[in-house]
Amino acid sequence: MSATDRIFDPKLAFMAVLAIAVSQYAVFVAALFGVSADYTFGGDFAAFWSAARETLEGGMAGLYAPEGLDRAIQMHSPHKDLDGLTWQYPPHSTLIFSPIGLLPFSVAYGVWCVMGLLVYTLALWSIGLRDRLLVVALATVPVVLTLKTGQNALFMGALLIITVFNARSRPLIAGLAAAFLTTKPQLGLLLPILFIAAGYWRAAFYASLGSAAALAASVGIVGIETWGRFFEALTSVSGAVADGDMPIFKMINLYAAAQLLGLPDMLAASVAAGGLMIAAGILVWVTRATDDPKWQYAALAVLTLIATPYSYHYELVLVVPAILFVLQRGFSAGWLRFERELIALALLLTLAIPGLPIRSGISINFVLMALLAVIVLRRIKVDLAPAPAQSLQPA
Repeated sequence: MSATDRIFDPKLAFMAVLAIAVSQYAVFVAALFGVSADYTFGGDFAAFWSAARETLEGGMAGLYAPEGLDRAIQMHSPHKDLDGLTWQYPPHSTLIFSPIGLLPFSVAYGVWCVMGLLVYTLALWSIGLRDRLLVVALATVPVVLTLKTGQNALFMGALLIITVFNARSRPLIAGLAAAFLTTKPQLGLLLPILFIAAGYWRAAFYASLGSAAALAASVGIVGIETWGRFFEALTSVSGAVADGDMPIFKMINLYAAAQLLGLPDMLAASVAAGGLMIAAGILVWVTRATDDPKWQYAALAVLTLIATPYSYHYELVLVVPAILFVLQRGFSAGWLRFERELIALALLLTLAIPGLPIRSGISINFVLMALLAVIVLRRIKVDLAPAPAQSLQPA
């Protein structure tokens, strides 16, 4: 056994991941019990819960006003010190999770976290990520971060897994999962390209039908005016991102990274548009080269988070399965040069997120996202490369 093999012994690596996880979960639990003065109990969940309460009382349209969410939080949430948040979810999304507003805040937050972990775990289990790999998945920093912030990334990750892995064999299930993904539409940015390139026409049909049904139902319940206010709010949010008023240091996409470097908005947008076209091209190549849902999912996850103009650090949970697929392949087929070292570096970089609250400079979150993309796409390229032809030698 070489020195590198000893350093990256699977048992030692597993123990190291567990040690990091224990420390991260300990910090999270300590924060829950008020040990950390910097942590607001429930984090962003206060926005989800307040929006749910407001929706149940018939005030969803008001959430999309410039200070609509602030007012809802001041009225409903126990966290009166939260401000500057905006409501960016489409009306059908708000309707779907509005029942959480029926519960007291602390209970609702607990249910939210447990349900997120449960559906994410079941999704991973369903695609064969079990035993130690499942433990590693739940031990990653992005999962802990999602729980701490009270975000919905675990639900989104489960939906994306269900969509890709069922697109061919169970198109109805895949289509319905894709329709639910429209609750956070930026995460489905490249999904139509996957459907078209792979010929998943039935899944695409059911996704379109489900999305149209959700749209029609929401219009019938809250009216077309609410949708109009939603699109007006999106314009304001886009302007806030362009002006640097949003916390772009927490974002993991190319557009935010270009802005953080100080590029003018038009140039940053052009860079992002170019990145989107490249991402689409890579996804088409992967999808046409293999029908293995593991690699299709892996490519879709990393390319989406880089190419979409609005993705945050907690959404790295979408990439966790992709890295586990790389680990599976490395253990079974052998490691690429420096592959284990790059994965270890990525794990260490997750300890630096969400990063420093800076308005200009290098985005640590994007560096991490780019590194993860390199790890995944490099492995896909090698695995999909045609085997070298064997020449016949004369006897």
